[in-house]
Amino acid sequence: MPNLRAISGQPLPDQGMAAGTVSVRVARKIPANAVAGVEVVAITKNSGGDLRKRTAKTDAGGRALFESLAPGDEFHAEVTVDGEPLKTASFPIPAQGGVRTMLIAALGPASAEEAPSDAAPAAADSQPFAIGSTTGSARADASLPTKTLEVTLIDENGRPIPNHPVTLGSVDTSNKVDVRHAQTNPSGVARFTDLPTGKTTGYAAVTDWKGMHIGTGPFAMPEDGGTRAEIHALERTGEPSVITIGEGARIILQMREDTLQFLEILPLENNSPKLFDPGPGAIEIPLPAEFTGAEAAQGDRKVEIRQNRGVAIHGVISPKSALGEADAKTAGNEVSFGFVMPYHGDTREFVQPVPTGIGLFTLITEQIPGLQITGTGVGARASRELNGRKYWVMPGAAVAPGGVISFTVTGLPSTDHTGRTVAGVLALALIGAAIAFGRRPKGEARKAALSERDRLTARRETLFAELVAVERQARAGAMGATPERRRELVGKLEGVYQQLAALEEQHAP
Repeated sequence: MPNLRAISGQPLPDQGMAAGTVSVRVARKIPANAVAGVEVVAITKNSGGDLRKRTAKTDAGGRALFESLAPGDEFHAEVTVDGEPLKTASFPIPAQGGVRTMLIAALGPASAEEAPSDAAPAAADSQPFAIGSTTGSARADASLPTKTLEVTLIDENGRPIPNHPVTLGSVDTSNKVDVRHAQTNPSGVARFTDLPTGKTTGYAAVTDWKGMHIGTGPFAMPEDGGTRAEIHALERTGEPSVITIGEGARIILQMREDTLQFLEILPLENNSPKLFDPGPGAIEIPLPAEFTGAEAAQGDRKVEIRQNRGVAIHGVISPKSALGEADAKTAGNEVSFGFVMPYHGDTREFVQPVPTGIGLFTLITEQIPGLQITGTGVGARASRELNGRKYWVMPGAAVAPGGVISFTVTGLPSTDHTGRTVAGVLALALIGAAIAFGRRPKGEARKAALSERDRLTARRETLFAELVAVERQARAGAMGATPERRRELVGKLEGVYQQLAALEEQHAP
Protein backbone atom coordinates (compact mmCIF):
# COMPACT_ATOMS: atom_id res chain seq x y z
CA MET A 1 0.00 0.00 0.00
CA PRO A 2 1.48 3.40 -0.93
CA ASN A 3 1.84 6.15 1.63
CA LEU A 4 -1.74 7.46 1.62
CA ARG A 5 -0.72 10.52 3.62
CA ALA A 6 1.54 11.55 0.76
CA ILE A 7 -1.36 11.12 -1.69
CA SER A 8 -4.24 12.70 0.22
CA GLY A 9 -4.97 16.27 -0.76
CA GLN A 10 -2.25 16.54 -3.39
CA PRO A 11 -2.97 17.72 -6.96
CA LEU A 12 -2.52 15.46 -9.99
CA PRO A 13 -2.69 17.28 -13.37
CA ASP A 14 -4.83 15.48 -15.95
CA GLN A 15 -4.86 16.62 -19.57
CA GLY A 16 -7.84 14.35 -20.23
CA MET A 17 -10.04 16.76 -18.28
CA ALA A 18 -11.56 19.98 -19.54
CA ALA A 19 -9.59 23.14 -18.80
CA GLY A 20 -10.59 24.86 -15.56
CA THR A 21 -11.90 21.64 -13.97
CA VAL A 22 -10.97 20.11 -10.61
CA SER A 23 -12.24 16.71 -9.45
CA VAL A 24 -12.12 16.13 -5.68
CA ARG A 25 -12.62 12.50 -4.67
CA VAL A 26 -13.43 11.71 -1.05
CA ALA A 27 -12.67 8.27 0.45
CA ARG A 28 -12.50 6.61 3.85
CA LYS A 29 -9.35 4.71 4.98
CA ILE A 30 -8.49 3.45 1.47
CA PRO A 31 -9.10 4.97 -1.99
CA ALA A 32 -11.63 2.27 -2.90
CA ASN A 33 -14.04 3.28 -0.09
CA ALA A 34 -15.78 6.23 -1.72
CA VAL A 35 -17.75 8.61 0.50
CA ALA A 36 -20.95 9.71 -1.27
CA GLY A 37 -23.28 12.59 -0.45
CA VAL A 38 -20.88 14.81 1.52
CA GLU A 39 -20.49 18.50 0.76
CA VAL A 40 -17.12 19.64 -0.54
CA VAL A 41 -16.26 23.34 -0.23
CA ALA A 42 -13.94 24.83 -2.84
CA ILE A 43 -12.24 28.17 -2.24
CA THR A 44 -10.48 30.04 -5.04
CA LYS A 45 -8.37 33.18 -4.84
CA ASN A 46 -7.62 35.33 -7.88
CA SER A 47 -4.58 37.49 -8.54
CA GLY A 48 -6.24 40.41 -6.78
CA GLY A 49 -6.74 38.41 -3.59
CA ASP A 50 -10.52 38.07 -3.98
CA LEU A 51 -11.92 34.86 -2.50
CA ARG A 52 -14.80 32.87 -3.95
CA LYS A 53 -16.55 29.94 -2.30
CA ARG A 54 -18.34 27.11 -4.14
CA THR A 55 -19.86 23.86 -2.90
CA ALA A 56 -20.68 20.51 -4.51
CA LYS A 57 -21.81 17.15 -3.14
CA THR A 58 -19.92 13.95 -3.91
CA ASP A 59 -21.61 11.48 -6.25
CA ALA A 60 -21.84 7.69 -5.82
CA GLY A 61 -18.15 7.41 -6.73
CA GLY A 62 -17.17 9.94 -4.07
CA ARG A 63 -16.36 12.68 -6.61
CA ALA A 64 -17.26 16.35 -6.46
CA LEU A 65 -16.61 18.28 -9.68
CA PHE A 66 -15.82 21.99 -9.94
CA GLU A 67 -15.89 23.43 -13.46
CA SER A 68 -15.22 26.74 -15.25
CA LEU A 69 -12.44 27.75 -12.86
CA ALA A 70 -10.18 30.59 -14.01
CA PRO A 71 -6.60 29.57 -14.97
CA GLY A 72 -4.06 30.96 -12.55
CA ASP A 73 -6.47 31.21 -9.60
CA GLU A 74 -5.31 29.49 -6.41
CA PHE A 75 -7.57 26.57 -5.40
CA HIS A 76 -8.07 24.43 -2.35
CA ALA A 77 -10.97 22.26 -1.17
CA GLU A 78 -12.26 21.25 2.26
CA VAL A 79 -14.63 18.55 3.49
CA THR A 80 -15.64 17.01 6.81
CA VAL A 81 -16.06 13.21 7.01
CA ASP A 82 -17.38 11.69 10.23
CA GLY A 83 -16.38 14.84 12.09
CA GLU A 84 -12.84 14.83 10.69
CA PRO A 85 -11.89 17.99 8.72
CA LEU A 86 -9.87 17.36 5.56
CA LYS A 87 -8.21 19.88 3.28
CA THR A 88 -6.31 19.72 0.00
CA ALA A 89 -3.08 21.51 -0.70
CA SER A 90 -3.41 24.91 -2.39
CA PHE A 91 -2.47 24.85 -6.07
CA PRO A 92 -2.95 27.03 -9.15
CA ILE A 93 -5.52 26.16 -11.82
CA PRO A 94 -3.55 25.16 -14.95
CA ALA A 95 -4.17 26.83 -18.31
CA GLN A 96 -4.58 23.44 -20.01
CA GLY A 97 -6.35 20.35 -18.73
CA GLY A 98 -7.72 19.85 -15.24
CA VAL A 99 -6.61 18.53 -11.86
CA ARG A 100 -7.61 15.46 -9.86
CA THR A 101 -7.12 15.25 -6.10
CA MET A 102 -8.24 12.91 -3.34
CA LEU A 103 -9.05 13.42 0.34
CA ILE A 104 -8.84 10.30 2.51
CA ALA A 105 -10.43 10.20 5.96
CA ALA A 106 -9.76 7.94 8.98
CA LEU A 107 -6.06 7.33 8.28
CA GLY A 108 -5.29 7.54 12.01
CA PRO A 109 -2.17 9.10 13.58
CA ALA A 110 1.07 9.13 11.58
CA SER A 111 3.49 6.28 12.22
CA ALA A 112 7.17 6.76 12.94
CA GLU A 113 8.04 5.58 9.43
CA GLU A 114 5.82 8.27 7.90
CA ALA A 115 7.49 11.09 9.83
CA PRO A 116 10.10 13.17 7.96
CA SER A 117 13.62 11.79 8.27
CA ASP A 118 16.63 14.00 9.13
CA ALA A 119 18.82 11.48 7.31
CA ALA A 120 17.25 12.13 3.92
CA PRO A 121 19.74 13.29 1.26
CA ALA A 122 20.14 17.04 0.89
CA ALA A 123 18.85 16.88 -2.68
CA ALA A 124 15.64 15.14 -1.65
CA ASP A 125 12.36 16.47 -0.30
CA SER A 126 9.07 14.97 0.89
CA GLN A 127 6.77 16.43 -1.78
CA PRO A 128 4.09 14.16 -3.22
CA PHE A 129 4.86 12.34 -6.44
CA ALA A 130 2.67 10.97 -9.23
CA ILE A 131 3.74 8.56 -11.98
CA GLY A 132 2.88 9.88 -15.43
CA SER A 133 1.76 8.15 -18.61
CA THR A 134 4.53 5.69 -19.43
CA THR A 135 6.31 6.98 -22.54
CA GLY A 136 9.84 5.96 -21.60
CA SER A 137 11.97 3.26 -20.04
CA ALA A 138 15.14 2.77 -17.99
CA ARG A 139 17.99 0.27 -18.33
CA ALA A 140 21.16 -0.48 -16.36
CA ASP A 141 24.38 0.96 -17.82
CA ALA A 142 27.72 -0.21 -16.40
CA SER A 143 29.53 2.73 -18.05
CA LEU A 144 27.88 5.17 -15.62
CA PRO A 145 29.15 5.67 -12.05
CA THR A 146 27.35 3.65 -9.37
CA LYS A 147 24.30 5.38 -7.85
CA THR A 148 23.95 7.63 -10.93
CA LEU A 149 20.89 8.07 -13.15
CA GLU A 150 20.83 9.98 -16.44
CA VAL A 151 17.43 10.87 -17.94
CA THR A 152 17.18 12.06 -21.55
CA LEU A 153 14.10 13.99 -22.72
CA ILE A 154 13.15 13.63 -26.39
CA ASP A 155 10.46 15.70 -28.13
CA GLU A 156 7.86 14.60 -30.69
CA ASN A 157 10.35 15.02 -33.53
CA GLY A 158 13.09 12.95 -31.91
CA ARG A 159 15.14 15.95 -30.78
CA PRO A 160 16.52 16.40 -27.22
CA ILE A 161 14.68 18.83 -24.93
CA PRO A 162 17.20 21.17 -23.22
CA ASN A 163 16.77 23.22 -20.04
CA HIS A 164 13.63 21.37 -18.96
CA PRO A 165 12.78 20.16 -15.42
CA VAL A 166 12.75 16.45 -14.56
CA THR A 167 11.39 14.96 -11.33
CA LEU A 168 12.60 11.69 -9.81
CA GLY A 169 10.42 9.92 -7.27
CA SER A 170 11.44 6.99 -5.09
CA VAL A 171 9.77 4.82 -2.47
CA ASP A 172 11.38 2.36 -0.09
CA THR A 173 10.05 -0.60 1.90
CA SER A 174 8.77 1.73 4.63
CA ASN A 175 6.60 3.53 2.01
CA LYS A 176 8.61 6.71 2.51
CA VAL A 177 8.45 8.83 -0.66
CA ASP A 178 11.38 11.04 -1.67
CA VAL A 179 11.29 13.48 -4.58
CA ARG A 180 14.33 14.96 -6.31
CA HIS A 181 14.56 17.58 -9.03
CA ALA A 182 17.00 18.26 -11.84
CA GLN A 183 17.10 20.10 -15.16
CA THR A 184 18.27 18.88 -18.54
CA ASN A 185 21.50 20.26 -19.99
CA PRO A 186 21.82 21.55 -23.58
CA SER A 187 21.93 17.89 -24.72
CA GLY A 188 18.58 17.16 -23.04
CA VAL A 189 20.10 15.06 -20.22
CA ALA A 190 19.28 15.42 -16.50
CA ARG A 191 21.59 13.73 -13.97
CA PHE A 192 20.80 12.40 -10.47
CA THR A 193 23.57 11.11 -8.17
CA ASP A 194 24.02 9.38 -4.83
CA LEU A 195 20.89 7.27 -5.26
CA PRO A 196 20.22 4.25 -3.00
CA THR A 197 20.72 0.99 -4.89
CA GLY A 198 19.13 -2.44 -4.74
CA LYS A 199 15.60 -3.80 -5.04
CA THR A 200 14.41 -2.23 -1.77
CA THR A 201 13.97 1.16 -3.47
CA GLY A 202 11.85 1.79 -6.53
CA TYR A 203 12.19 4.80 -8.85
CA ALA A 204 10.32 6.57 -11.64
CA ALA A 205 11.28 9.72 -13.55
CA VAL A 206 8.63 12.12 -14.86
CA THR A 207 8.23 15.48 -16.56
CA ASP A 208 5.45 17.73 -17.81
CA TRP A 209 5.53 18.51 -21.53
CA LYS A 210 2.91 20.64 -23.28
CA GLY A 211 0.43 19.94 -20.51
CA MET A 212 1.04 16.16 -20.46
CA HIS A 213 2.46 14.31 -17.41
CA ILE A 214 4.80 11.64 -18.87
CA GLY A 215 7.56 9.45 -17.54
CA THR A 216 9.27 6.08 -17.21
CA GLY A 217 7.86 2.95 -15.72
CA PRO A 218 9.15 1.89 -12.26
CA PHE A 219 12.76 0.69 -12.04
CA ALA A 220 15.49 -0.07 -9.47
CA MET A 221 19.08 1.12 -9.35
CA PRO A 222 21.70 -1.65 -9.82
CA GLU A 223 24.32 -2.38 -7.20
CA ASP A 224 27.11 -1.73 -9.75
CA GLY A 225 27.05 0.94 -12.42
CA GLY A 226 24.24 3.36 -13.08
CA THR A 227 21.03 3.63 -15.10
CA ARG A 228 20.06 5.46 -18.29
CA ALA A 229 16.44 6.45 -18.95
CA GLU A 230 14.60 8.09 -21.81
CA ILE A 231 11.27 9.91 -21.77
CA HIS A 232 9.68 10.50 -25.16
CA ALA A 233 7.08 13.20 -25.75
CA LEU A 234 3.99 11.81 -27.44
CA GLU A 235 3.02 12.75 -30.96
CA ARG A 236 -0.56 14.01 -31.18
CA THR A 237 -3.41 13.06 -33.44
CA GLY A 238 -6.95 14.32 -33.87
CA GLU A 239 -8.09 11.28 -35.87
CA PRO A 240 -11.24 9.89 -34.17
CA SER A 241 -10.66 6.40 -35.57
CA VAL A 242 -7.97 5.75 -32.93
CA ILE A 243 -10.63 5.86 -30.18
CA THR A 244 -12.89 2.96 -29.28
CA ILE A 245 -15.10 1.92 -26.37
CA GLY A 246 -13.10 -0.73 -24.56
CA GLU A 247 -14.19 -3.89 -22.80
CA GLY A 248 -16.13 -3.51 -19.57
CA ALA A 249 -18.86 -1.10 -20.70
CA ARG A 250 -22.19 -1.40 -18.84
CA ILE A 251 -25.69 -0.57 -20.09
CA ILE A 252 -28.21 -0.48 -17.23
CA LEU A 253 -31.96 -0.47 -17.85
CA GLN A 254 -34.73 0.58 -15.45
CA MET A 255 -38.51 0.96 -15.87
CA ARG A 256 -40.36 4.15 -14.95
CA GLU A 257 -44.09 4.19 -15.87
CA ASP A 258 -44.20 4.23 -19.68
CA THR A 259 -40.52 5.06 -20.17
CA LEU A 260 -37.26 3.13 -20.05
CA GLN A 261 -34.33 4.80 -18.32
CA PHE A 262 -30.84 3.88 -19.51
CA LEU A 263 -27.50 4.49 -17.82
CA GLU A 264 -24.38 3.87 -19.92
CA ILE A 265 -20.90 3.58 -18.41
CA LEU A 266 -18.31 3.52 -21.18
CA PRO A 267 -14.50 3.12 -20.90
CA LEU A 268 -12.73 4.99 -23.72
CA GLU A 269 -9.52 3.58 -25.18
CA ASN A 270 -6.86 5.12 -27.41
CA ASN A 271 -5.29 2.25 -29.36
CA SER A 272 -2.70 4.36 -31.19
CA PRO A 273 0.81 5.20 -29.95
CA LYS A 274 -0.09 8.89 -30.18
CA LEU A 275 -1.89 11.19 -27.79
CA PHE A 276 -5.43 11.79 -29.03
CA ASP A 277 -6.12 15.52 -28.90
CA PRO A 278 -9.37 16.72 -30.50
CA GLY A 279 -8.56 20.36 -29.71
CA PRO A 280 -11.84 22.27 -29.38
CA GLY A 281 -13.66 19.28 -30.91
CA ALA A 282 -14.81 16.06 -29.28
CA ILE A 283 -15.57 12.38 -29.75
CA GLU A 284 -19.30 12.00 -30.40
CA ILE A 285 -21.28 8.97 -29.24
CA PRO A 286 -24.72 8.79 -30.91
CA LEU A 287 -27.71 7.73 -28.84
CA PRO A 288 -30.76 5.72 -29.98
CA ALA A 289 -33.48 7.47 -31.93
CA GLU A 290 -36.26 8.98 -29.77
CA PHE A 291 -33.95 9.43 -26.78
CA THR A 292 -34.82 12.31 -24.50
CA GLY A 293 -33.80 13.76 -21.16
CA ALA A 294 -30.09 12.94 -21.57
CA GLU A 295 -27.85 13.95 -18.69
CA ALA A 296 -24.16 13.39 -17.98
CA ALA A 297 -22.95 12.08 -14.62
CA GLN A 298 -20.25 13.97 -12.76
CA GLY A 299 -16.80 12.70 -13.57
CA ASP A 300 -13.25 13.70 -14.42
CA ARG A 301 -14.06 14.44 -18.06
CA LYS A 302 -16.40 16.97 -19.68
CA VAL A 303 -19.41 15.35 -21.36
CA GLU A 304 -21.66 17.55 -23.49
CA ILE A 305 -25.25 16.63 -24.41
CA ARG A 306 -26.03 17.35 -28.06
CA GLN A 307 -29.72 17.72 -28.78
CA ASN A 308 -31.21 15.01 -31.03
CA ARG A 309 -27.74 13.52 -31.62
CA GLY A 310 -26.05 12.12 -28.55
CA VAL A 311 -23.14 13.00 -26.27
CA ALA A 312 -19.76 14.58 -27.02
CA ILE A 313 -16.64 13.67 -25.01
CA HIS A 314 -14.01 16.40 -24.68
CA GLY A 315 -10.33 16.33 -23.73
CA VAL A 316 -7.18 14.44 -24.66
CA ILE A 317 -6.89 10.66 -24.25
CA SER A 318 -3.53 9.01 -23.56
CA PRO A 319 -2.55 5.87 -25.50
CA LYS A 320 -3.63 2.68 -23.77
CA SER A 321 -0.04 1.46 -24.01
CA ALA A 322 1.12 4.47 -21.96
CA LEU A 323 -1.26 3.92 -19.04
CA GLY A 324 0.53 0.90 -17.62
CA GLU A 325 -1.70 -0.87 -15.11
CA ALA A 326 -4.17 2.03 -14.86
CA ASP A 327 -7.64 1.22 -16.15
CA ALA A 328 -10.01 3.62 -17.91
CA LYS A 329 -11.64 4.70 -14.66
CA THR A 330 -8.48 5.54 -12.76
CA ALA A 331 -7.07 7.24 -15.87
CA GLY A 332 -10.13 9.48 -16.09
CA ASN A 333 -11.23 7.89 -19.39
CA GLU A 334 -14.52 6.36 -18.20
CA VAL A 335 -17.67 8.39 -18.93
CA SER A 336 -21.22 7.94 -17.63
CA PHE A 337 -24.51 9.39 -18.85
CA GLY A 338 -28.20 8.56 -18.81
CA PHE A 339 -31.20 9.08 -21.07
CA VAL A 340 -34.87 8.13 -21.38
CA MET A 341 -36.79 6.28 -24.11
CA PRO A 342 -40.60 5.97 -24.19
CA TYR A 343 -42.27 2.67 -25.03
CA HIS A 344 -45.79 1.58 -25.96
CA GLY A 345 -47.14 -1.89 -25.43
CA ASP A 346 -44.89 -4.61 -24.07
CA THR A 347 -41.96 -4.35 -26.53
CA ARG A 348 -39.18 -1.86 -27.22
CA GLU A 349 -36.43 -2.03 -29.84
CA PHE A 350 -33.05 -0.58 -28.87
CA VAL A 351 -30.66 0.41 -31.67
CA GLN A 352 -27.61 2.54 -30.89
CA PRO A 353 -24.92 3.29 -33.48
CA VAL A 354 -21.33 2.82 -32.31
CA PRO A 355 -19.07 4.45 -34.93
CA THR A 356 -16.04 3.87 -32.66
CA GLY A 357 -16.95 0.23 -31.97
CA ILE A 358 -17.30 -1.33 -28.53
CA GLY A 359 -15.66 -4.26 -26.76
CA LEU A 360 -17.42 -6.93 -24.72
CA PHE A 361 -20.04 -5.20 -22.60
CA THR A 362 -22.69 -6.06 -20.00
CA LEU A 363 -26.46 -5.48 -20.00
CA ILE A 364 -28.07 -5.08 -16.58
CA THR A 365 -31.78 -4.82 -15.74
CA GLU A 366 -34.02 -5.26 -12.73
CA GLN A 367 -35.74 -8.63 -12.42
CA ILE A 368 -39.32 -8.09 -13.57
CA PRO A 369 -41.60 -11.10 -14.18
CA GLY A 370 -41.81 -11.84 -17.91
CA LEU A 371 -39.15 -9.33 -18.91
CA GLN A 372 -36.61 -10.56 -21.46
CA ILE A 373 -33.82 -9.01 -23.52
CA THR A 374 -32.89 -10.75 -26.75
CA GLY A 375 -30.70 -9.86 -29.68
CA THR A 376 -27.65 -10.78 -31.71
CA GLY A 377 -24.70 -11.20 -29.37
CA VAL A 378 -26.76 -11.04 -26.15
CA GLY A 379 -25.81 -13.99 -23.94
CA ALA A 380 -27.65 -15.96 -21.28
CA ARG A 381 -28.75 -13.99 -18.25
CA ALA A 382 -27.49 -14.58 -14.73
CA SER A 383 -29.10 -13.47 -11.47
CA ARG A 384 -27.34 -10.99 -9.21
CA GLU A 385 -28.40 -9.24 -6.01
CA LEU A 386 -27.28 -5.80 -4.80
CA ASN A 387 -28.56 -3.98 -1.72
CA GLY A 388 -31.52 -6.32 -1.50
CA ARG A 389 -32.60 -5.80 -5.14
CA LYS A 390 -32.35 -8.49 -7.79
CA TYR A 391 -30.98 -7.91 -11.28
CA TRP A 392 -30.45 -9.80 -14.50
CA VAL A 393 -26.91 -9.55 -15.91
CA MET A 394 -26.26 -10.48 -19.56
CA PRO A 395 -23.03 -10.40 -21.58
CA GLY A 396 -23.00 -8.48 -24.86
CA ALA A 397 -20.75 -9.29 -27.81
CA ALA A 398 -18.24 -6.80 -29.15
CA VAL A 399 -19.36 -4.58 -32.05
CA ALA A 400 -16.99 -3.49 -34.82
CA PRO A 401 -16.57 0.22 -35.66
CA GLY A 402 -19.52 1.48 -37.65
CA GLY A 403 -21.86 -1.19 -36.25
CA VAL A 404 -24.80 -0.94 -33.86
CA ILE A 405 -25.77 -2.22 -30.43
CA SER A 406 -29.14 -3.84 -31.07
CA PHE A 407 -31.51 -5.76 -28.80
CA THR A 408 -35.22 -6.13 -28.08
CA VAL A 409 -36.86 -5.73 -24.68
CA THR A 410 -40.07 -7.78 -24.33
CA GLY A 411 -42.49 -8.43 -21.49
CA LEU A 412 -42.55 -4.80 -20.43
CA PRO A 413 -45.22 -3.81 -17.90
CA SER A 414 -48.47 -2.62 -19.47
CA THR A 415 -48.27 1.08 -20.22
CA ASP A 416 -50.88 3.71 -19.49
CA HIS A 417 -52.55 4.81 -22.74
CA THR A 418 -54.05 8.02 -21.41
CA GLY A 419 -51.98 9.95 -23.94
CA ARG A 420 -53.61 8.17 -26.86
CA THR A 421 -57.03 8.55 -25.22
CA VAL A 422 -56.36 12.25 -24.82
CA ALA A 423 -55.55 12.57 -28.51
CA GLY A 424 -58.74 10.72 -29.51
CA VAL A 425 -60.97 12.71 -27.17
CA LEU A 426 -59.51 16.01 -28.29
CA ALA A 427 -59.82 15.11 -31.97
CA LEU A 428 -63.51 14.20 -31.60
CA ALA A 429 -64.15 17.24 -29.43
CA LEU A 430 -62.47 19.55 -31.91
CA ILE A 431 -64.52 18.11 -34.77
CA GLY A 432 -67.69 18.58 -32.77
CA ALA A 433 -66.67 22.07 -31.77
CA ALA A 434 -65.85 22.97 -35.37
CA ILE A 435 -69.35 21.92 -36.44
CA ALA A 436 -71.00 23.70 -33.52
CA PHE A 437 -68.90 26.83 -33.91
CA GLY A 438 -69.96 27.01 -37.55
CA ARG A 439 -73.41 28.07 -36.36
CA ARG A 440 -73.91 31.66 -35.34
CA PRO A 441 -76.12 32.75 -32.42
CA LYS A 442 -78.78 35.37 -33.14
CA GLY A 443 -81.26 37.64 -31.43
CA GLU A 444 -80.88 39.26 -28.05
CA ALA A 445 -79.02 36.25 -26.58
CA ARG A 446 -76.17 36.61 -29.05
CA LYS A 447 -74.08 38.97 -26.89
CA ALA A 448 -74.44 36.79 -23.76
CA ALA A 449 -73.60 33.68 -25.76
CA LEU A 450 -70.44 35.27 -27.15
CA SER A 451 -69.30 36.29 -23.65
CA GLU A 452 -69.89 32.80 -22.25
CA ARG A 453 -68.19 31.22 -25.24
CA ASP A 454 -65.11 33.43 -24.69
CA ARG A 455 -64.95 32.32 -21.06
CA LEU A 456 -65.24 28.65 -21.97
CA THR A 457 -62.70 29.02 -24.79
CA ALA A 458 -60.16 30.54 -22.39
CA ARG A 459 -60.81 27.71 -19.93
CA ARG A 460 -60.31 25.16 -22.71
CA GLU A 461 -56.96 26.67 -23.72
CA THR A 462 -55.72 26.68 -20.12
CA LEU A 463 -56.64 23.03 -19.55
CA PHE A 464 -55.16 21.99 -22.88
CA ALA A 465 -51.83 23.72 -22.05
CA GLU A 466 -51.74 21.90 -18.68
CA LEU A 467 -52.41 18.58 -20.41
CA VAL A 468 -49.60 19.13 -22.93
CA ALA A 469 -47.20 19.96 -20.07
CA VAL A 470 -48.15 16.78 -18.19
CA GLU A 471 -47.65 14.69 -21.34
CA ARG A 472 -44.18 16.15 -21.83
CA GLN A 473 -43.28 15.45 -18.20
CA ALA A 474 -44.45 11.85 -18.57
CA ARG A 475 -42.28 11.33 -21.66
CA ALA A 476 -39.27 12.73 -19.80
CA GLY A 477 -39.93 10.49 -16.79
CA ALA A 478 -40.49 13.46 -14.48
CA MET A 479 -42.13 13.11 -11.09
CA GLY A 480 -45.70 14.35 -10.75
CA ALA A 481 -46.89 13.34 -14.24
CA THR A 482 -49.31 10.70 -12.87
CA PRO A 483 -52.05 8.94 -14.85
CA GLU A 484 -54.58 10.32 -12.33
CA ARG A 485 -53.63 13.90 -13.17
CA ARG A 486 -53.95 13.22 -16.89
CA ARG A 487 -57.38 11.61 -16.45
CA GLU A 488 -58.51 14.59 -14.36
CA LEU A 489 -57.50 17.05 -17.08
CA VAL A 490 -59.14 14.99 -19.83
CA GLY A 491 -62.39 14.89 -17.81
CA LYS A 492 -62.38 18.65 -17.36
CA LEU A 493 -61.72 19.21 -21.05
CA GLU A 494 -64.63 16.96 -22.01
CA GLY A 495 -66.88 19.00 -19.73
CA VAL A 496 -65.78 22.28 -21.32
CA TYR A 497 -66.40 20.96 -24.84
CA GLN A 498 -69.84 19.71 -23.83
CA GLN A 499 -70.71 23.15 -22.45
CA LEU A 500 -69.47 24.84 -25.64
CA ALA A 501 -71.49 22.49 -27.82
CA ALA A 502 -74.62 22.98 -25.69
CA LEU A 503 -74.19 26.76 -25.84
CA GLU A 504 -73.99 26.76 -29.61
CA GLU A 505 -76.92 24.36 -29.90
CA GLN A 506 -79.11 26.68 -27.84
CA HIS A 507 -78.46 29.55 -30.26
CA ALA A 508 -78.48 27.60 -33.50
CA PRO A 509 -80.90 28.93 -36.17
